[in-house]
Amino acid sequence: MTRKTRPILGPVLVGLTLAAGAGPALAEFPRQGVEGIPNGIAAPFVGHWSVGFPEGDGMINGQPVADCAKPVVLREGDGGSLVYESPKGGSTRFELNAFAGRTSWIPQGGESMLAVWTTPDEFYSYTVALTGSARWNDPRVFRRCR
Repeated sequence: MTRKTRPILGPVLVGLTLAAGAGPALAEFPRQGVEGIPNGIAAPFVGHWSVGFPEGDGMINGQPVADCAKPVVLREGDGGSLVYESPKGGSTRFELNAFAGRTSWIPQGGESMLAVWTTPDEFYSYTVALTGSARWNDPRVFRRCR
């Protein structure tokens, strides 16, 4: 390293340290499901679901993506797949895999999702970029309709 690059390196390291330190101030969403709910199979997901956002102190929630008046319907498909039926019409089939305490939803094309169970009637979903990185800071919350 030359002396000209060292002054830049200091602020970069300080910035990275501050950014890493800012993480705990952000909401921490679940990344691994609770015990007792099997991953990688369709059965626990089958039902009618509202889809919204995490709730908690300091969170601002908009309108849900789907509510129980017009829910998302999840049903078991051929070969143990999961079929997502949108309240707006249309459906998508996902292959399921258990992985690291969660379930991977893999479509025939496009981005996959991760589902993390918090209770038998609620799970968080995270989209996964085509690069393989989960979007841990932008979950949707599926809540079972009664």
